[in-house]
Order: sequence, then structure tokens, then C-alpha cells
Amino acid sequence: MKRYVSRIAILALLVCGACHSSDQYLDQDCQDKSRLAVSAVMEGSEEATGSSDYYKHDRFILNRSIIRVVNTVNYSVPDFKNGEYYDYIYTEEGISWDDNQPNFRPLKAGTVFGDENRVDPEGGFDWDRIVPTSNAFIFEAACYPMNYEPFDAVATDQSDVERFWSADLLLAHTRKPLNERYELLKLKFWHVFSMIRVELKLPVAESNADSGFPESVPGDTDNDKKETVESISLKGMYVTYNVRYAESIESNASRTVVAAATGDEDRKDISMYRLPGEDKVTDENGRRYLNCVFAAIVPTQQIRTQETLLTSVSIRL
Repeated sequence: MKRYVSRIAILALLVCGACHSSDQYLDQDCQDKSRLAVSAVMEGSEEATGSSDYYKHDRFILNRSIIRVVNTVNYSVPDFKNGEYYDYIYTEEGISWDDNQPNFRPLKAGTVFGDENRVDPEGGFDWDRIVPTSNAFIFEAACYPMNYEPFDAVATDQSDVERFWSADLLLAHTRKPLNERYELLKLKFWHVFSMIRVELKLPVAESNADSGFPESVPGDTDNDKKETVESISLKGMYVTYNVRYAESIESNASRTVVAAATGDEDRKDISMYRLPGEDKVTDENGRRYLNCVFAAIVPTQQIRTQETLLTSVSIRL
């Protein structure tokens, strides 16, 4: 009887010993060693560069940010809408690129922001079913902040923070050598659209001057609750885009994204987002000026020679 017990014990040790060293990333049982673990950062964010002086969406949001990951085969174009993909939810803050620890987990289907548990421990990619191309596993990933689903054109109304972030698109590309199967998948996301900033400077009306505009900034409004600069719009912008997946790029490099349309009939006006904390009144040469900054996210534009970028400004007089 002792002989059989010993054999069972030895067999158990062999099975657990077969687990890959990447188990340190999985936090799961030995039998789940093939489950893909994911770590992601945004290029330009504090986690990626140590700097936090970014004015655009620069970090993932706990239990809200979702990334969509595709394993492409034979250099195929990823289909983030109808293809084979898995969604992962951001579950761990403060993980940097060099920490080599997962901060995204498989998303549980049907959950929404605010739900207590959004992780599916049995979901996501299985390394044993991931297909390589040549000598590497190739992954493409996308993040649609606040939007969560693929879109073909940026929003034309970006006047509040939700719509502004929803117009953003982040992409990641990585090639993982075959000998790194079962190890942590690290993704570096890049903002692939352009950020256009419009800085407005208006002279403030003074009692001793015959020109100028009312002094009013957010938090310092008149009884009518209106601000001097009510809105700014970009005129005639291209809003659809193409990703150049046919280009060969280095692992963790940024994809090239350009406007898809070129005709005047494809141009749209975009309502810009007023960046918080940028409104101020300054003194220059004895004259006061009202300063404010607006921003919008657009695909890289094809601007013709000598073409001027036009804006429409709504001002309260």
C-alpha cells in the first residue's frame, strides 16, 4: 500500500513541477498555467515615462478601462468589431512597464462600470490556442476610452470630458518570441490621433478703454451663468480614419493612422472641449487679458498648401 501512495505523491509533484515559470504572473492554480496574463501602459503616461504633465487621457481608469486584444496570423488585419478577440479590464493601479506584473484581467461578459466583480478567471486567451506567425506570436490591441466599442469616425461633439475622451483611440502592437510562450504579455499603447489645441486670448473691457470683452471665467460667472467664451468649433475637419496595418513596425512601436477621406464633402465641424484649469486673467503692458484653452482629438489631417485651419468662436458680449 505504501508503494502506491508514494507513486501518487511523486506523480503530483511532477504535474505541478511542469507549470511554467510565468505562474508568478497568473495568480491561478497550476492547471491554469496557459491562461494569458496582460500588462499594459500608455506611452506618455506617468506609468510609462515617470511624468504626469500630460493634458490628454494619460492613464487607465480602474475597473473601467477596457482593452481589446487580437492574435493576428500571417500578418492579417485585426478585426476589433466582428473578429476573434478578447476584452480585458483594468484591475490594478500603479503597475509600471518594468514591474512585469499583470494589471489587466479577462472581462466578464455582461458587466458594466460599477459592478463589483468584472473579472472572468476562466476567460481571455489560452496560450495553447494562440497561433504564431513565423517565429513570433503577434498581437494587436485597441483601447477606446469611455467608448468601449470600435468606431469609424471621431465624435463631432467633444464639448465635455466624456465625449472628448470617447474620441480618443489608443493602439498597441507587439511581437512575442516563441520561447516566451506562457509569459506575461506586455502592451504599450499609443495615442494615434492628433490633439489640436486652440489658445484664445481676449482683452478685458476696462472703464478707461473703449474696447474689450467681459471678464468671466469658469467659477466666476455673472448672474446669467454664462461665460465670455461659450464655445469653439474646428471647421471642416476629416473625422474618418485608416490604420496602416500593412506597414512593418518594431514591437511596441506606434501604428500610423491617417484621415480616410480627402474630399470637401467629408469634412465636419467639431465642437471642442474646454480644458479645465487653463482659464486665467493675465496682465500684460498695463492691459488685462482673458486666456482659455480648448482641445479636440482628430485623425492626422491632410492639409493643403497654404490652407488655414479655421475655428468658430462663440463669445458673449
